[in-house]
Amino acid sequence: MIPSYPSAKRNGLRFIMTATALALLIQSGMASTTGIAAAASSQTEAKVTTNSSKAIYTTFQSKLKQKNGLIAADAYLTNRITQVTSHHLTLMVLQLENARLKSLTTMTDRMLVPNVQDKMMKIYQWNDTFTSLMGRTQDTSLQTLLKEARDSGYKLVMIEGSLYPIMNYAAFQKYINLKPDISSYMNIMAAETKKIPAEDGGLLIGYQEILLRARNQELFLEHHPTSNRVKQVQNLFDSYTMYTFYGLNNTPLFDYETNKMVPNAQKGYTAVIQRLATTDSPFLDKLAAFMDVVREAKYEKTTAVEAWLDINVPLPNNSSHYTYSLRGISR
Repeated sequence: MIPSYPSAKRNGLRFIMTATALALLIQSGMASTTGIAAAASSQTEAKVTTNSSKAIYTTFQSKLKQKNGLIAADAYLTNRITQVTSHHLTLMVLQLENARLKSLTTMTDRMLVPNVQDKMMKIYQWNDTFTSLMGRTQDTSLQTLLKEARDSGYKLVMIEGSLYPIMNYAAFQKYINLKPDISSYMNIMAAETKKIPAEDGGLLIGYQEILLRARNQELFLEHHPTSNRVKQVQNLFDSYTMYTFYGLNNTPLFDYETNKMVPNAQKGYTAVIQRLATTDSPFLDKLAAFMDVVREAKYEKTTAVEAWLDINVPLPNNSSHYTYSLRGISR
């Protein structure tokens, strides 16, 4: 039985989270200036690790707590990225994310007002951003709203015929001195923002992409088990596990009429399993075992396949289980 997920209009945009590889920034200098560079670096670090970093952190918090403080707090932090420790920067970025998620409901309600939607839909073109939409209207009140949404850290998307703001995680990638786990988390989330995986009971990404994202999520959970964002990534990984082994209502893994596995899934899963055969991954090992059972069943969802799924990838008891998304924790 395919899991049932509420539509975006009823319960908000869900299952929003792609995985990108974590990049390592390597700095090197000329041999003749190594000593000077090292001394300068040491002095900079000394300045950053003094009380000045804590003072910036305190000021940031006060700005963020003010009414409509998202934009001011972000601008303040952006101008002081190099003046704070990695510890304080990470704390501020997480607090900024929390504030944006909290304010997203209000921004969504403001944009879903019928009159506002009508104005936007009349000028909207495919893949428009808040900025491009602003340049296509002379309505000052609409321009103000669109600018506020953009500067508050949101991104414009079309969901089921309506225009929504969602979290723009690419905006967090300018903070390059984050703790490793949060840097990885933001990269995962930014990729999800770039291409939403599912909408209204249907998958929007390919089967190989599903597996690669799930693998990156699994790596995060392996490497950062005590991270402040482990719950969010775990919920995301759980969603991708359902995508992988069941599909969604409108894009089931096994065709409703033929009961056969979707050909693209057969090819995509096999290709990734072969390509990552030497990878130590419980998730991919489970998928490989599943494919062995499916292959023996001639890619048909037989009782043997269903029994394997019931044991190894059971469906959640509650179909409205909590899932993390760009719109927060929702049912």
